[in-house]
Amino acid sequence: MAVSRMLKIQLVAHASIKDEVKVFLREAGAVEITDVSIDGFRGTADAEDAGRVSRLGEKTDAAIQFLEPYTRKPSFAERLSGGPVPVSAAEVAATLAAVDAEEISRRASDIDSTLRSSRDELSWSAALVRELEPWRSFTSPFESLSTTNYGVQFWTFPEKAVSSALEQADRTYPSIVHEEIARSGGRAFVGVVTPRGEAHAIAELLKQAGGVRNAFESLTGTPQSIIERQRDRRTGLEAKIDEAGAAARDLARVRPSLQVLSDHFHERRGLLDVERHFFHTERTFLLEGWIRAVDRRRLERDLTKRWSDLEIITRPPREGEDPPVSLANRRAARPFEFIMTLYGRPLYGEVDPTPLLAPFFVLCFSLCMSDAGYGIVLTGICAVLLYKLKIRGGMRSLMQILFASGILTIIVGILMGGYFGIEIGKLPAFLGRLILIDPLSDPMSMLNIAFLIGIVHILFGMGVKMVVDFRAGLWADAIFDDLFWMLFLMTLVPLGYSFILGGAVPPAVNFYCSRAALGIAGVLFLSGIRKDKNVFIGIFRSLIKFYSLTSYFGDVLSYARLLALGLATSAIALAINGIAQMVSGLPYYTGIVAVFLVLLLGHTFNIMVNILGAFVHSARLQYLEFFNKFFTGGGREFRPFRSERRYTILKETGNRT
Repeated sequence: MAVSRMLKIQLVAHASIKDEVKVFLREAGAVEITDVSIDGFRGTADAEDAGRVSRLGEKTDAAIQFLEPYTRKPSFAERLSGGPVPVSAAEVAATLAAVDAEEISRRASDIDSTLRSSRDELSWSAALVRELEPWRSFTSPFESLSTTNYGVQFWTFPEKAVSSALEQADRTYPSIVHEEIARSGGRAFVGVVTPRGEAHAIAELLKQAGGVRNAFESLTGTPQSIIERQRDRRTGLEAKIDEAGAAARDLARVRPSLQVLSDHFHERRGLLDVERHFFHTERTFLLEGWIRAVDRRRLERDLTKRWSDLEIITRPPREGEDPPVSLANRRAARPFEFIMTLYGRPLYGEVDPTPLLAPFFVLCFSLCMSDAGYGIVLTGICAVLLYKLKIRGGMRSLMQILFASGILTIIVGILMGGYFGIEIGKLPAFLGRLILIDPLSDPMSMLNIAFLIGIVHILFGMGVKMVVDFRAGLWADAIFDDLFWMLFLMTLVPLGYSFILGGAVPPAVNFYCSRAALGIAGVLFLSGIRKDKNVFIGIFRSLIKFYSLTSYFGDVLSYARLLALGLATSAIALAINGIAQMVSGLPYYTGIVAVFLVLLLGHTFNIMVNILGAFVHSARLQYLEFFNKFFTGGGREFRPFRSERRYTILKETGNRT
C-alpha cells in the first residue's frame, strides 16, 4: 500500500545517438522526461519539421473522423474485444509509400465541404418552401409588386390578433391597403401595400401588434413557381448528397491505412516534442526526468548494453521537488486503482489507500445489492466480458471490481435470503436454513450491522493515520490525537447502542465504558492544550475539539444508506414479482408472455439501477467517510514518455521512428 519510490534521472550522451536514445526511451516507457535543471535554459526543437508532422497528423485525424460513419459498424462483441491492430515497422513504411495522407485528407475535406454545403442548401430550400406554402394562392410575381411610390410587405399574424392589428394600422395610416391571403394553423397571412415613406413606421407598428414579417422582397416569380423550382432543386441536391456519400464510402476503404499513418505521425511528433526538454551542446546532449526506483536497474542495464559511451545518474528527490506519483499495488488490488484515481492520487510519500479501500468497497457494494440472484447475473456478465471478450483498459478494471463485488453479493444474498425477490417462505428449505437475517422483516438488526461496519471503517481510517504519524516520528500526535481518540470512540459505542438505539447492553459494560470515556476525555483535554503556548487558547481549542464528536456521529449515520439501498433492491424485486403474478391471469398465452416480459425487463432494470447505486454510494463512503481520516491527495500522475498509439501496436522492437 505504497506509492512507488521515484528517482531523478540524468542521462548524458553523444549527440550522434540522440535520435536512437529517444526511440529507445519511448519504447521502454519508463522515464517521464522533464526540463533540465539549468537556469535560463529552454529547449528547442525543429519547429518546421514538428509543424509539418503535426499538420499531417491533424489532417489525418480529421479524415479518420469524417470517414467513420461510412465504415462498417463493428458488432458489440467486436467493440468490446477490439483493440489496437498489430503492425510491423515494414508495414508502416509500406503504408507511407502507398498512401498519400495529404491527398486522402484533401479528398475527404472536399467531400465533407460538398456534403455540408448541399445539406445547408437543402435545409434552406425546405425552410423556404414551408414559408411559401401558405402563400401559394398569391398569383402575382414578387418582383412585379414594387413601384416608385409603393411597396408590398408580407405579414403573418396570430388569428386572434390580426383584426385588431389591421384596424390599428388603418386608423394610424389610412393610406395603406391590405388583403388577407390565407389562414392556416391558427395564423393569418396578410399582404400590406404601404407608401414608401411610411414603410418603416408601418412595419414597426405591425410588429408591435404581434406580426412577423416575411422577407420575400428578394424573390422572383410567384410563390407557386418558386415552390416548384425549389422542389426540382431539392432533387438535384439529394442526388449530389448521395453522390458525395458514395464517394465517402469508397474513400473509407483506406481508413485503416489512415489509422496506421495517424499513429506514425503522432509518434514522430512525440519524438520531436520531447526534444524541447533536452539540453544540447555541440557534441553532447543532456536529458532529465523521473523514473520509478524499481525500473532503474533494468533501464541502466539495457542502455549501457546498447551504448557504452553514455552516462546515467540517479538520485532521490530533493526538498522542494515535486515527484510524480505512480501507484504500486499487488495484482488483486490493482483494479481498485480505478476507484482511487476517480478521486485523485496520493501525494508523493503518502499512503496509497487502494488496497485499504478494496475490501470495504466490495462489502458495502454487496450489502447494497443484497440479492444472490442479482449477484449471479452480475458475476456471469463480468466473467463473459473479462474472459471471453477480453476487454481492456479502464473497462477491464471496472469489470474486475464488479466481478469481485458480485461474488460477495452472492454470499450476502444467501445469508439474507435474497433470490430475485422471491419471498423467503417460498424458498426451498435448505436455502431457508442458510438465512441469518431478513432485512425486510428485521430492518433494525440490519441497521445495526450497517452502523457496525461504519464504526469499524472509520476506526480503521483513524488507525491508518496513527501508523502514518508513528512512521513520521510524530509520537505525541499518534498517541494523543489518534490512539486516544480511537479509544474514546470505542468506549462511546456501547453507550450509543444502549441509549440511542435502545440495544441491550449489560449494565456493567455501560458503567465501565462511561468511566473510561470520562478518563480518556480528560486525557484528550489535557493533551489538546500542549499545542498552544497560550494556555487559555489551548483550553478553548481543546474544548472545541470535542465538537468533532458530532461529525463522527454523522459519519456513522451515513452508513444507513447500506440498509436503505439493500431494502430498495429487495422491495423493488418483490414488487416486480407481484406485478408478474397479477398479469399471469391474462387469457390464452398472453399471460405467459406478459409474465416473461415483466420479469425480464423489471429485474434487468432493477439490476442496472442498483449496480449504479451500489457503486456510487459505496465509493462515496470511501471518499467522504474513510479518506478524510488520513488522506490528503493532490499528487501528480506519473506520465512516462512512451508510445501512445490509438489504433495500432508495433509487433517488433528496434529502431522505430
